[in-house]
Amino acid sequence: MTQASERRKHRRALYKRPLHVQTVSSSKIGNVFEVKNQTLSAQGRDISEGGFGIDVTSAFKPGAILKISFKIGAQDESEAEAYVRVVWTQRDKHGLQFLMLEDSTLRKIRGYIGDAERAP
Repeated sequence: MTQASERRKHRRALYKRPLHVQTVSSSKIGNVFEVKNQTLSAQGRDISEGGFGIDVTSAFKPGAILKISFKIGAQDESEAEAYVRVVWTQRDKHGLQFLMLEDSTLRKIRGYIGDAERAP
C-alpha cells in the first residue's frame, strides 16, 4: 500500500471526463458564496465521496473555493454541481474536497464508484 492510499478516507474511481470550474469568493457576510462569471474547462482524473482529482491549466491555491459542474450517473448522465475547496496542487493537478453536495449527487457518485469497481 502506498502512503497516499493509506491517507485516503474514500474509495476512488477513474473519472476521465471534462468538467467546468468557476471561481468563488465569500460574500461580505462571510457565509454565502458568490460565483464569478468566468467558466474554465478542466479534465477529471478521479472521483470519490470526498472529492475530485482534476487537471486544469489555471493554478488555484490551496484553500480556494470553486464551483464545479460535472456529469454523473449510469443511466441519465445528469449534470451535477458542487462547491469544493482546493486541498492540494501540483503543477496542473489539483485535489478538490467537496464542501456542499446534494444527497442525490452523493448517491450517484457512490453508484459510479461501485460500477467502476465491478467493471472487468
